[in-house]
Amino acid sequence: MKKIVAVIVVLGLMLVAFFYLYSRSGDVFQSVNADLITLSSDKNEVIEIERRQHVKDMLDIMNQGKQIKTDKQSNPDYEGTVKFHEDRFDSFSLWFDDNKQAVFLHEGTYYKLTRNDTKALQTIIKKEAKD
Repeated sequence: MKKIVAVIVVLGLMLVAFFYLYSRSGDVFQSVNADLITLSSDKNEVIEIERRQHVKDMLDIMNQGKQIKTDKQSNPDYEGTVKFHEDRFDSFSLWFDDNKQAVFLHEGTYYKLTRNDTKALQTIIKKEAKD
């Protein structure tokens, strides 16, 4: 009887560990259901990224971010909101640091983009800001 309980406990712990690791390795944002990204800055500038391809590309780029440990003390360059089909909203904060790399905060976790991903992200933002 003790062996059966021990096996059940071990299997339960393995299952919990699997789902924890799976949830941490998934995408930060689901780009499939996203409709709109709104970025607002301290300068009262509001950029709405409405083109479906730009929304998808931006979220796919952000999903490439690597988790980092940091505690940003400065105000973010942009406060962002992602609107999904189901009238669900998700928010994030975005910084561009001195090394020309983007860092964003989503649900208490910081993510850093590579320089190439940062350039691609800035290109999308600039294109949408002109429109």
